Amino acid sequence: MKINETMKEWMQMCVIAACLLSFLFGMYSCMDTQVEKNRKHAKENPIEHAKERCYSKIRGSRPACWTEADWQIFCERVECKQR
Repeated sequence: MKINETMKEWMQMCVIAACLLSFLFGMYSCMDTQVEKNRKHAKENPIEHAKERCYSKIRGSRPACWTEADWQIFCERVECKQR
């Protein structure tokens, strides 16, 4: 009994598709777990989480990324002025 070439190619495509889908599902599962860990960390440590995101000049302009000197200048110029 001989398997014809069309059937052989069809079976190979099915195996490849099954492996690809398994890989994609595995990647999604790992990414979903990491997202949940990040959310939990953000809820438990909001200040630390905000400071971890201070990696660029634009993101560094948020108050969570400010240094003590930044806060002093802010107070001098804006919020803490005596009227």
